[in-house]
Amino acid sequence: MEIEILLTGNIARIRLRGRLDTPGVDRIESQFTSSVVPDGRNTVVDLREVSFIASMGLRMFIGIAKQLRRQNARMVLFAPQSQVSEVFHTVLLREIVPIVADEAEAMRYAAT
Repeated sequence: MEIEILLTGNIARIRLRGRLDTPGVDRIESQFTSSVVPDGRNTVVDLREVSFIASMGLRMFIGIAKQLRRQNARMVLFAPQSQVSEVFHTVLLREIVPIVADEAEAMRYAAT
């Protein structure tokens, strides 16, 4: 799992590549969390190159989203691949973390 972070003003743009399984989450979670939570940054997460998500990945997204919400910030996920999207649909992740089709929509959501 690879993570790329771009901080612009109060918005963090996160790009993930690889598998969000236990080893993948272990590699990126602390860097992801420390780059967005302390400053309460609105966060958009690019999932175009995430090929798999396990329960640890779901836990990471839910945990970060809840921490951001406590600071009046939000996280939005965008462009998940079909297999990842199916997992999100099965566990009703949209009820906790918004999931949109593309980066432009995610940026609009994060900026409001």
